[in-house]
Amino acid sequence: MENIMFKNNSGKIKCLLASLILFYTVQSASALDTIRLVPWGPKLIDFIDLYVGEENGYFKEAGIKIEQLRGAGAGDAVRNIVAGNGDIAMADPLSAFFAIQAGAELEGFYCPYTKNWMTLMVNKTKGIKSPADLRGKTIAINSMGSTTRYYLMVLLGRHGMTESDVTEVATGLDFASSLVSGRADAASAWESMNWGMLVAGGIPKNQVSDFEVWPYADIIPGPNDVYFAKPEWLNKNRVLVQRFIRALEKSKRFVQARPDEAAKIGQRYAIGADSLVRNRAVIDMRVKMQNSGPGVVENGMGWCDVDAISNLANDSFKNGILNKKMNVSKIISNRFIK
Repeated sequence: MENIMFKNNSGKIKCLLASLILFYTVQSASALDTIRLVPWGPKLIDFIDLYVGEENGYFKEAGIKIEQLRGAGAGDAVRNIVAGNGDIAMADPLSAFFAIQAGAELEGFYCPYTKNWMTLMVNKTKGIKSPADLRGKTIAINSMGSTTRYYLMVLLGRHGMTESDVTEVATGLDFASSLVSGRADAASAWESMNWGMLVAGGIPKNQVSDFEVWPYADIIPGPNDVYFAKPEWLNKNRVLVQRFIRALEKSKRFVQARPDEAAKIGQRYAIGADSLVRNRAVIDMRVKMQNSGPGVVENGMGWCDVDAISNLANDSFKNGILNKKMNVSKIISNRFIK
């Protein structure tokens, strides 16, 4: 009888312990503050710091759960924040400026990557030797609400043209097919996409020499990855944002110090990240971006250079891309930088 009672009590204790473990697990999970982060694209290796932060528990240690949503371009990421579908957007300054001139209130508070890595890849066999030769050409862009389109507008404006002087084709991430097939004469893209096309075989080797890459950084040196949020949300969540940035920077330091490990972590989180070689190449580009933008050496990681962004805003207003002048010093705060 005692054995039966002991077994019954033992079973009850095990059930109680299991219930307590489940309760505290649920309580612990619910205690995390969720941040809905909307980058300009799907889960790409480009956002490696987010995956390392999750894998290594940096965000969890900070009491944060990152819910990574998908933006169909930077403009779409910003629209999601304005509509209340997300808390923080990763977008270029122009995407935010377009929303602000339409009446939205946004604040750029941190630049996870501080150097412009947007590019225009041109097919030299199409007679494109200078920006003036783009007139009448077809140019591939990611989407009509993307940084690829907006920076193309700046390039055209700098050389006396507008979008009406070219034909834009929205191709998503598949720039290579449009270029190889001849559907597009050039592609407004970014460095990791170019690596995939020129090095990893997106463009056949016998055609690689036909293409030339023009860095947008030559005319727009400032950051094209900025974290934007509504000022009201930032004011209500100051401590949460500080915790997020500290965890993010911990992740960035890990990526910089141990890029090979980060490349393996990326395989488990990012789409199309099977190749460790490509992952490592993109990580190297990203580390360079976070360390070499204007003002970073003087002010630290995450610095958004107001002067460079102001030049972009003023130039865009001058060339009719923006219809309102932007007071960038009131839009970009850097208030969470150490």
